[in-house]
Amino acid sequence: MNSAQANALPIQTVKSPILTALESFPAIILSAPPGAGKSTQLPLWLLESDLFKQHKIIMLQPRRIAAKSVANRLAQQLGEKVGETVGYRMRNDTKVSRKTRLEVVTEGILTRLIQNDNELSDIGLIIFDEFHERSIHADLAFALALDIQQGFREDLQLLLMSATLDNEYLTKFLPDAKVLGCEGRSFPIEISYQAPNIERNWRQHAISVIRQHAFNEAGSILVFLPGTADIRFIYNALIEQIPSDVDLFALYGDLDIKQQQQAINPAVSGRRKVVLATNIAETSLTIDGISMVIDSGYEKVARFNTDSLINDLSMQKISKASAIQRAGRAGRVQAGKCVRLYANDDFQRRVDHAVSEISQADLLPLTIDVANWGVSKFKQLNFLELPVNSRELQNWQTLQALDVVDGNNRLTEHGKLVANFPCHPRFAHMLIKALDVVENDPQALHCLSLACLLAAQLEERDIFNRERAFDNCDIRSRLFQLANSNKAKATGIEHRIITQAKNLTKKLNNISAQKFAMSLNDNDWPIEYCGLLLAFAYPERISIARKVTGSYLCANGKGAELSNNDKLNGEPYLVCANLHSYQQRLQITLASPVNEADIYQYFAEHITTIDVLNYNEKQQKITSEQQTRLFKLVLKTEMSTAVINSETLTALWCNFIRQKGLAILKFDNNTQNFINRVRWLNDFYPDLHLPEFSEDGLLAELEAWLGPYLYDVKKLSALLKLNFSEIINNALDFDQQKLVKLWAPKTYISPVGREFIYQYSEQPQPKLALPMQQVYGLSSSPYVANGQVAVLLELLSPAKRPIQVTQDLARFWQGSYKEVQKDMKANYPKHFWPDDPANAQATTKLKKHLNNNN
Repeated sequence: MNSAQANALPIQTVKSPILTALESFPAIILSAPPGAGKSTQLPLWLLESDLFKQHKIIMLQPRRIAAKSVANRLAQQLGEKVGETVGYRMRNDTKVSRKTRLEVVTEGILTRLIQNDNELSDIGLIIFDEFHERSIHADLAFALALDIQQGFREDLQLLLMSATLDNEYLTKFLPDAKVLGCEGRSFPIEISYQAPNIERNWRQHAISVIRQHAFNEAGSILVFLPGTADIRFIYNALIEQIPSDVDLFALYGDLDIKQQQQAINPAVSGRRKVVLATNIAETSLTIDGISMVIDSGYEKVARFNTDSLINDLSMQKISKASAIQRAGRAGRVQAGKCVRLYANDDFQRRVDHAVSEISQADLLPLTIDVANWGVSKFKQLNFLELPVNSRELQNWQTLQALDVVDGNNRLTEHGKLVANFPCHPRFAHMLIKALDVVENDPQALHCLSLACLLAAQLEERDIFNRERAFDNCDIRSRLFQLANSNKAKATGIEHRIITQAKNLTKKLNNISAQKFAMSLNDNDWPIEYCGLLLAFAYPERISIARKVTGSYLCANGKGAELSNNDKLNGEPYLVCANLHSYQQRLQITLASPVNEADIYQYFAEHITTIDVLNYNEKQQKITSEQQTRLFKLVLKTEMSTAVINSETLTALWCNFIRQKGLAILKFDNNTQNFINRVRWLNDFYPDLHLPEFSEDGLLAELEAWLGPYLYDVKKLSALLKLNFSEIINNALDFDQQKLVKLWAPKTYISPVGREFIYQYSEQPQPKLALPMQQVYGLSSSPYVANGQVAVLLELLSPAKRPIQVTQDLARFWQGSYKEVQKDMKANYPKHFWPDDPANAQATTKLKKHLNNNN
């Protein structure tokens, strides 16, 4: 970029305010639209500033391709190679030198830099680029940087940059920040909508639209697609159908840098290009020559699945903000067009902004980073958004189970080692535990090579395509594939796995008593330990075969299934490395057999032996057995001579009811009505502090409210004869019972003295069904909740069919009652339908009896 071009960039208008603000303010919040030059020009001014002559500048870029691209462009403007004044750091790829003063880094790298140097002693400024993307790592790095600034380094400065920052929200965390903004170059973008006739056929529709515009559009086209599978499908369909002067490129994260760069580079002179991209191209990257954007309107988002314990990629509609960002890619340097493959009203209904990553992704790596910083709760750091309490607690408990943190959420000695590995904490734990295997079996030194390969492989997608993976979920076959690919010089994903495994080898050698060289010769591997290594990472997914072929039960109590013809069928024990949720079932997609002896040896501290009473429903008797358990997994059962007493009977029935659910107790209407009343009060009036009466709440507290009545129950029939209405009522103390009667009465007495039951549900207004004739003379609904809530009246015909639902009787009498009166007179002529029901006498009688009384 020459000086004339640089001066033309919109960011030039705020150059002086930015440099001046850096002299006086600890932080700057900069809003600048795409193409303004904030990533490619501003950093060069900062390098020239006297403020940072003695300190480095770190610039965070969320994506690898953007980090490398920005570093290259900055270096080119300086007339240098990357690695001199400007360098970059990313996982398994670094170009820096002693001369480097500006490092463009990816997210995990910044977090590790901060953890390794708590004062960032040689850093003067951290730039958070594209901060609106709000990834977990960016949120953490910001929280840690703020902690450093407030606690250690007042001179450390922060610069937050984005096209779409919520400045008002950010200033709550940075009250002393200077807020700046610049206008962008405004090139008009013509937006049109071409929705498919059938939404599920959007791929074929996209192919048709892309082909049409590839022939008609003079410039290059950027197409946004949800994921790599969609890109491959559409690429293969288009490759023979586009004009001869158009080059077709793919752009997504799994491609190597050279392939990604080909998609970004300007089209060859006299040619055009079509780039099929994921949302990797939504921000940061500038793809030269783009005059049209075609937006599918979809994206793939990682959501943590508590059943599979991995981030599942699921497709969803993009937000309005993302749609606007995508369209903006067509107007970077000239007027452009955007074709949205969905309808305008669909766009209008979309959410304004996407859900943040911290609210839906795997939090375990983040939790160990928080612990590594020396705090025991997320709220002790200035996170822009905190995770839900239950999710945070669950992650701390998982780290405790892996001996990574103690009961106070402080890193153990083992946890300090785990935190030092550049991989998921589960896999770091596995690597360290592999040292125990080698200590017990010195001949199995390359168990460490096996562990490094497994850790690296589990952090990537499956190296087998769908066809090869079908009926073959044995992870060992993937390891053998890696050994073969290494002989043929691995590329792509396999090369990344091997590179990462070698990096993990270096880390493991730092703490290993026996040094080892990474071996990719499968003859060296003690492959029989593969399942044990996976069990270290996922102890809750050690599973045992059930009677049904392909069905397994995991140590966390969840069932999982193999496909019928999978090669691992018949193995007595498996460790599930990967599970996929499908039609409310967990399908095993990666696994390995594990030896029973290894389970007993390496998980002895988690194995317990207990006496268990069971109720046999067929035989209608109580049986006793001794169970050897790993967590919830029963490894072995034997005959037991356990004594049956009041304590064991109570435990038996509580366990039985939890397995079956409350439905097994067959509550009568009275009991269920009382439960519904308490639930309603808990939902809408929690300040009354009544006991938790949800199904989960009642099941959790069985011993408290039902336990005292179970001491001599020996048959199911006796259990079902208990007076549950009285028992449930007694679960509340006297004052609480009075509150329920006052705030959620059971019945209503109509003006003629008849009793009707209120129906309480999840709705804020209870419902009361009664004949319309019995509310003549009333002008309003009855009230509950101590006079705060008008009941929803369901007025019934003489045949007890609903004819009207209202919460405002007065309006009903004055309005739609006239129409109802006509229908009722026609259908029920013997009944009394007054012209003025608000002032009529309530009744249960026919007209002739009313006349007789007169």
